[in-house]
Amino acid sequence: MGNWCVSFHTPYPEGVLLEEKGERYGTGDKARRFYEKAGNMYHRACNLNPKDSDCLYNFGRVLYILVDFTQSPRQKLSLLDASIERFRSALTYDPDNTDTLFNLGQALTTHAEIIQDRDEAEEKEDGDHKHKHDSSNHIHSSPEESAALELQEAISLFETCYSIQQHELYEAVQVAHPKDGNKEEKPEDLAEQEQQELSASAGVLIDTLISASQALTSLAFLVETVERSQAYYKQATQRLDVALGVANDKLLWPAAQEESSSSSKGKGKEAAAELIVEGESDDVLPAIKPVSVFREAESQSKTVSQKEKICDIHLQYSNVLSSQTDRNYQDTGKTMEELYKKSLQHLNVVLSYQPRHVEALCDKGDLLGAWAQGLAVFDQGTAVPTESDMEKWETGSNITLGTSDVVAAEPTASPAEGEKTSRSTKTWQLFASATRAFLSALEVEPQNTSILEKLGDIHWSRSLLSSPVALKNRPMLLNNASVYYRYAWESCRDGSAENVDEDQKLDILLSWAQVLKAIPGKDEEMKRVLKQWLRCGGTKQVLKDMLDGDTGDILQEEFVEYALQLVRKGL
Repeated sequence: MGNWCVSFHTPYPEGVLLEEKGERYGTGDKARRFYEKAGNMYHRACNLNPKDSDCLYNFGRVLYILVDFTQSPRQKLSLLDASIERFRSALTYDPDNTDTLFNLGQALTTHAEIIQDRDEAEEKEDGDHKHKHDSSNHIHSSPEESAALELQEAISLFETCYSIQQHELYEAVQVAHPKDGNKEEKPEDLAEQEQQELSASAGVLIDTLISASQALTSLAFLVETVERSQAYYKQATQRLDVALGVANDKLLWPAAQEESSSSSKGKGKEAAAELIVEGESDDVLPAIKPVSVFREAESQSKTVSQKEKICDIHLQYSNVLSSQTDRNYQDTGKTMEELYKKSLQHLNVVLSYQPRHVEALCDKGDLLGAWAQGLAVFDQGTAVPTESDMEKWETGSNITLGTSDVVAAEPTASPAEGEKTSRSTKTWQLFASATRAFLSALEVEPQNTSILEKLGDIHWSRSLLSSPVALKNRPMLLNNASVYYRYAWESCRDGSAENVDEDQKLDILLSWAQVLKAIPGKDEEMKRVLKQWLRCGGTKQVLKDMLDGDTGDILQEEFVEYALQLVRKGL
């Protein structure tokens, strides 16, 4: 009897059940443990039947999911290596499986991103670690060369996947909407089911095109020549043009969604023209404890949302343009404002459909912040404004440094009627709009550590501007930066934050300490934050490496040198 029970509970079905439990928990340790157990079951099942393509695919997918549950780049690469190997094996026995083609492309794209991001310290940690799927192709290549090869393979996989999906979708449309005049009247439930299947197939095809665009965008930024780069960016946009055509095809989406979509399209077009640069209020919002006021209703519809797919497409349009802007600056040293405007238009379309779309709001904040930084009169690599500058612009101000949760109104930076917007005024307005975008995102996700950190970063960046309005409000901006960094650290410390790695915690603490150093009377608090940074893994060597390499966009070399001196003296 015992043997019968053991044989009944075979590894593959057990793996499926465990994976479903992991999906229900979503994130966190419980989800991770279920996924790990599912992986163990799939591993056993694959050993029993090495040619089972479904089992190999499921095993590869679970390994890929587990990448999001680890912080170490080396562990991520190890999981990706194993995942890629399983997907390749699955394609050996089922070469036209679109799920496997798509997921292998995704895994290769992720692998390419990680090998580019690893720093020298992580390379040393890896030692002679070699990636199995690289061994026959580019084991001796540089990270950039390896990444380019992986992205090219991913693009080819997405194209193959799209070709198969396009053919299947065409056949499904022919069945649901025959062109001949002898169209039979179908039962309502059957017609509804066919329409849902069409929407689902269209949604999957759109996902493939977006993924292809993402891989092409990464490759465009990576290649050396300007000509190849622009060609890849063009291809990335062309994939999205096709995706948008699918998203707007009336045969693929229910009539109710078409009406909703058409009513929103007008708003989208209006929003596309609004750049939110001039005419913004110049009030600096107070740094108050973030609390969400939104409760999103869960959709009960089984139909893939046309609106969500349109939003996904416009988000990627914006990403392509943002990447193109960065690449152009890298090649020419010039900022192309036209690309910023086009990218912003796509984000505003997304927000016209979904005003509380957190990713779009954060992308908008990043975009406006980068645009402002490109126009900034004050170079963040130079010294902080002098005390005489501060005194000049603080006459009559009753704002004191170091107060908590500063609430005050900013003097306007808007030009008088008929005057041309100055560079410094436009910079201030862009930073103000970026701040509002991040604050709107924070209202939806008040415990999001990354948003809190970005708010700290942007208030610090604004405090470094040399314009009169920035100098006048510098105390308020510094104080708000300190408050947001503190909230970001508290979200890490109390465990409410998810997917925050140790490097991000160290960045938050060091950025917070830098702000405190700039606020008179905060020396002791600054030292306490630095001590916490040391307890969390910060070292003298980390500071030395920053000085030898790049301190980044937020940390200034002057402060890093000062922190290194304090650490050497034992604080």
